Amino acid sequence: MRAREGRAGAGARRQRSFWLQRSRAQRGTLVATGLVIVVVAALASVMSGLAFRSPTAAVRATLADEPAAVTSLALESSALSDLTAQDAEVRRVLAHRFERLPVSVAGAFSAPQVPVVGGGTALLLVAGDDLHSRVVVSGGRWPDASGQAAVDEAFARAHSLRVGDRLQLQGGSAPVPVEVTGLWRPTDPSAPAWLGLTDGQAGTDGRVVVDAATASAASDGLTGSWVVTPDARRATAAQLPRLHHALAGAAGELSGDSTAGSSPFSAEGDATATVAAMQRSVVALHAVIPVPLAVLAACSAIALVLLAQLLAGARRVETRLLRSRGVTIPTLAGATAVESGIVAVLATIVGTAAAQVVLLVTVAPPSQALDMLLPPLLTVAMAVLASTLTVVFSARAASDSPGAVEAGRGRVVVSGGLTVLAVIAAAVTLWRFVAFGPAVGGGSDAVDPTGVVAPAAVLCAIALIGLLLFGPVSAAVERVAGRGRGVAGVLPARQVGRGVALFAGPVALIVLAVGSLTFAAGYAGTFTGFLRDSALLVNGAAVRTDLGVSGSPHGPADTSGAASLATVPGVTAVSPAIVDDGTVGDSDIAVVAANAGELSTLLPIGGYLLDTGDLSRRLQVKGALAGAELPAGSHTLTAHAAVTAGVGDAVAAGGTAWLATSTGEVVPVTGTVVPSAAPATITFPLPAGATRLVALDVALEAPDGAVDLGLRVAGLPRGAGSWVSAPAAFGSSGAFRDDGPLGARGASLTGDASVRFVPRGASALPLAVTTALAQDNALQVGQRIEVRSAVGDLQGRVAAIVPALPGTSAERAVFADLPALTAELLRSSASVSRASSVWLATDGAADAGTVADAVRAKVGPDASVSTASGAFVARFLGGAVISTWLGAAGCALLAVAAVVAAITAALRRRRGEVVVLRAVGLSGRQQAWARRLEVIGVACAAGVFGLLGGVVVVLLVGNTLARLSVVTAPPTLSVQGRVDPVGMTLGVVALVAALAVAVWGYGAGVRRQAADTAYREETR
Repeated sequence: MRAREGRAGAGARRQRSFWLQRSRAQRGTLVATGLVIVVVAALASVMSGLAFRSPTAAVRATLADEPAAVTSLALESSALSDLTAQDAEVRRVLAHRFERLPVSVAGAFSAPQVPVVGGGTALLLVAGDDLHSRVVVSGGRWPDASGQAAVDEAFARAHSLRVGDRLQLQGGSAPVPVEVTGLWRPTDPSAPAWLGLTDGQAGTDGRVVVDAATASAASDGLTGSWVVTPDARRATAAQLPRLHHALAGAAGELSGDSTAGSSPFSAEGDATATVAAMQRSVVALHAVIPVPLAVLAACSAIALVLLAQLLAGARRVETRLLRSRGVTIPTLAGATAVESGIVAVLATIVGTAAAQVVLLVTVAPPSQALDMLLPPLLTVAMAVLASTLTVVFSARAASDSPGAVEAGRGRVVVSGGLTVLAVIAAAVTLWRFVAFGPAVGGGSDAVDPTGVVAPAAVLCAIALIGLLLFGPVSAAVERVAGRGRGVAGVLPARQVGRGVALFAGPVALIVLAVGSLTFAAGYAGTFTGFLRDSALLVNGAAVRTDLGVSGSPHGPADTSGAASLATVPGVTAVSPAIVDDGTVGDSDIAVVAANAGELSTLLPIGGYLLDTGDLSRRLQVKGALAGAELPAGSHTLTAHAAVTAGVGDAVAAGGTAWLATSTGEVVPVTGTVVPSAAPATITFPLPAGATRLVALDVALEAPDGAVDLGLRVAGLPRGAGSWVSAPAAFGSSGAFRDDGPLGARGASLTGDASVRFVPRGASALPLAVTTALAQDNALQVGQRIEVRSAVGDLQGRVAAIVPALPGTSAERAVFADLPALTAELLRSSASVSRASSVWLATDGAADAGTVADAVRAKVGPDASVSTASGAFVARFLGGAVISTWLGAAGCALLAVAAVVAAITAALRRRRGEVVVLRAVGLSGRQQAWARRLEVIGVACAAGVFGLLGGVVVVLLVGNTLARLSVVTAPPTLSVQGRVDPVGMTLGVVALVAALAVAVWGYGAGVRRQAADTAYREETR
């Protein structure tokens, strides 16, 4: 028995030794297979990691880098009598609503715009521990008793206050005195807790911290504000749907709780919209990454099968011998599964480890096991399955006689039925993609698995069509080449035609590689171009600063500072702008005004988005703010006002000169009446930067009443002599009417009134409206419309209807030329609107970020400076662009590997052919070039077919994917297809170079075989 056991053990050891030797004999092919698996595992892990990890990394980067107004939500309501109980109730409701969501809540009670005795206003803040923790006391101490106050440094500068000084607040019934006990500044002025409570909020001089009793006595009531901010360190992409739901309904839930506030809650801040945009960006990322992943999977499967066929072909004789000695197919399959499994596991570990290092350094650590385990498990399974099935089919055919393919007579490498099924599947996925988009139902919550694979399905169907046509086309080429003389042309064509099975894999992989490269270049080019152009359009210019101011200018200092910003290095054009809200009919709109003459410079974008040149011509009003040029070197402006009255007495009590700056802004300058005999002389100081007088107000007084008044102005600069009065400037029922150049008449006056003189030439204000607004209100070009907004109530004429307008992402918006708008306001309202932002164009050599930093240093910390970098979208979709290039690179590597595998198989299978052709007179060089021409012809044909297939895919889905990816662009914008020329060129050059090396090696191998005169076919 021991002898039998010993013989059995020895037999088992001999079997293991045999299988090990069998593997060692093909170690070159196994190493090549392992290298392919390393590439596949690494690329799959990287792309999967980008899909799983980059959304959370982008969410956290967005929450950390964007300003508080973008990432936070301030909920406001009137304060109750018990502030502590109200604060506790609000926090309880918010804690329940945001349960298990990483958010912080900062609360404060305030009284906005409290008048200060002696002039100016203050924003009162109620002292508390939460507020104290957010400030640095730079002088004195924090107030701890009633009647004490701590003022911020800006308010102290504005009112020349120091610690110990006394300040009087204008209370409701009597002044409220407070003692200044300290000076302070915010620890972080840009922190979300200061949203709505910033320095200079609503035009105040600064912030004053007092106790609750003092704040109540000095104001008409307190307001409670609670700022909800997602935590940038703990938020994840998976939490975005719940976070959006919680933010969207927070104000409504609090408004329904009477113990949380005495009035409905209002919301300030764009956190809800930002979270929604992040949701859409994640969906876009997940809609793009499956495309290169699916194509890479198809290429990997084909490449692994080719390598398995190469291995099986090398073992064909050996397999026949084993089968003849009784080795079963399951035994061969099991041995192959173990062999391929060991190779696949080792290679996958190497590739996955390299990918995880790259992801750890560039993106983030893994957040879930699926991220790390799924790609390597699928890679190992695919490698083992490909090898095992190939060996099973090869072993079954090993004992049969050679078929048509093996004998060189096969013409078809893929069945027509399979191709038809692939085309039908691609058509179905493409229909879902076009009809509903890559998201479920066209929404933004989840990806539609059927529609999202449409690009990959179409590309794979095109590859199968190429394979189906490969046989007939090669036969046709063979017939055409056979008509010529010699063997130089006919031999490569005939050998390709008789060996289509050998070239089938390389053909499919080259088609997929070139197609995926074309798709990557098309998607990257279209996405990058559309992101750049749409970001410029939405931002208004390369750099934009939002000043955080609104309302009307009160003096020469109330300008945007555009003239100063124009001197920043790299700035080529500058325009003050106004961005506000308004209504047209029942539609809520965005109202935007900027210098239309600068649009072409500010917005160097493609005409497919907006024809800025045509828009400028339609909106500009010639000489809208031409006014009268001020004398050079003058420091004062003098006007003479002669007032007459038929009955009673009226005098000129003062005036206001409206002066335009070089940047097109208009500011008022108050004049003083010089005591003298009639006519009255009004003197206006001219501030620096004023270039033109564009309007003049004269204030009249008739304390005891006057009848039949007349006013005549003289002494204005040249060019103002023909000005007329604007009766509607101070109300539709103004006291005065026009009375010729620089004249006005009134029937009667008791008290005071003003008369404004403006240049002649009033006309309807040209306006551009968006397509969505025009559709909602049935607007047509030339139609009159009324725009109601904080800027003013405007009567305008529709001059252009465009898909989107500069400076806003709103679908419904109105745009006007700022000089024309200002001129219209001077005719129709008592004041004009001050610029709320400044748009700056940069030259091509200047970096927008550098310019933005320089602008930020000039405007101070309270202004918000943004660039048209598209950083928000790039954070999320950068991984998608990288994945498309990685997928194309992986397919190209696998295509090269397939060509090398086919070349290796051809060198072995066609060894005897070399001897025969050498015997009939073909030299080794001739044979080498003939073999090279075979591969070159097949590769070129497959490359052209792949290029056409890639173009088809880009045309079908490229624009849609790019449009889906740029979530910040207005949905009405069209997309123009583009190609990344640099990426496409580099990809093609790299692929051609790798194939050229393989082809050169093929020829060198053939020449070595031809030089081997000792080879005999019968000794193989």
